[in-house]
Amino acid sequence: MDHAGYQERLASERETFAEQESIHGNLPESAHHWSARHVLPKLNELAVPSLDELITAQIGERARRHQRDVVVLSLGSGNGDQELGWLRTLAEAGVRNVRMRLLEFNPEMQRRAAAEAEEQGFADRVELVLADFNTWRADAEHDVVVGYQALHHVLDLEHLYGQIRDSLDPGGVLMVHDMIGRNGHRRWPEALEVVERIWATLPPELRRNSITGEVDEYYHDIDCATDGFEGIRAQDVLPVLMDYLHPSLFLGIGNVIDPFVDRVYGHNFDLTEARDRALIERLGVLDDSLVDLGVVTPTRLTAMFHPSPQPLRAYRDRTPERSIRDTSVVDPAGRVSFDPRAADGDQLVRGAGVVTGRMNGIAHDHWAGPSAEFPVLATAEVQSVELRTYLPDWMPKTGRVTVHVDGTPVATADIGHGLTEQVLPVKLAARRAVRLGLTADWAVNPVTAGLGDDRRTLSYLLVGLDLREL
Repeated sequence: MDHAGYQERLASERETFAEQESIHGNLPESAHHWSARHVLPKLNELAVPSLDELITAQIGERARRHQRDVVVLSLGSGNGDQELGWLRTLAEAGVRNVRMRLLEFNPEMQRRAAAEAEEQGFADRVELVLADFNTWRADAEHDVVVGYQALHHVLDLEHLYGQIRDSLDPGGVLMVHDMIGRNGHRRWPEALEVVERIWATLPPELRRNSITGEVDEYYHDIDCATDGFEGIRAQDVLPVLMDYLHPSLFLGIGNVIDPFVDRVYGHNFDLTEARDRALIERLGVLDDSLVDLGVVTPTRLTAMFHPSPQPLRAYRDRTPERSIRDTSVVDPAGRVSFDPRAADGDQLVRGAGVVTGRMNGIAHDHWAGPSAEFPVLATAEVQSVELRTYLPDWMPKTGRVTVHVDGTPVATADIGHGLTEQVLPVKLAARRAVRLGLTADWAVNPVTAGLGDDRRTLSYLLVGLDLREL
């Protein structure tokens, strides 16, 4: 994986986490309240006291069974704070034959983990493995592998799962606590509709964005995987895992509740206020109901997987199979749910297809950035696409636009000044949802063209995109 795009994402991910000394901390009180009321009771029903106790129990059980050191691999261990906590808990219970391997690709975090292990007296029990998930090759047999909020950062899940499966002791276990919602942690259309309806009822103080400091009039369904690996293949974490290992414990949770308990908006809720507590409780009940009814699928899971089939202990009807979102369906309720605030899909895309989700890279006035993408559902077999663009004469640059279907380039068009209309050989199967992308090989910052403070990086105006049948 040496191509430039991957290396840029890797560098972004490394930079993002290098200075973070608390990876799993700083969660809002709303998250803790929801977890106590709606997550922990479900774990308890599965005879699991808590997540940490589940992990230490699995390690301890194997350590007591063997005379040798039990080898634990922690994926994306960061600063090692959780792993050292598990070692402390086990040591206090008299279990010391545990070797903890910390797999992490960020050297700054590894250095902090090593220093903390030395200070706590576990240096001889901790092994640092500096490697990238996507290229790491197992060099030891593992009794326990822990993926704690790590798998949604992995691009090559198939490679990683294969390495885990092949390195697990026959009696070993992979323990997962992770995100399994839509890629980039975006909402699926059926969930976004519910979130937006709730959003319209919230007072301004509950809509303040902790990153920008602004009150968001609308819920911004951003793609967190744009630059790095955050949620890069979140929706594949569970289905691909099911191809490699076998579940014995499974709890799927969360979906519509997520924006109200995350770090962007969750801190707005004051849990000392009865109003805010009641709202989080109502949202938790709604979230559970939608998941149980099958209207939405879970976005998080806590589970155990093994090399060989095991009896399954799942929370009621929330089996792994029911928790996998069918990505071939644009919207299970049959609605066309493009977001007219992002761009007017009816105006831009015409013919044998409809826009079924947010159009990224298209401004409200139809200016397109260097990269634009939107989901399209063809209503008939498409044989060609008419691309119409406009480039003002004052724009100093022109160039070429490449059309992509699900990330694969299929056609190119040379864009000049004025109105350009070209028919391109783009084929789409009928009744199939695809990601249609347009990538320009040039960009112009309008500031250089005398347009004041407008600092958007733009390329051209997208006038129309006609999907043509035979």
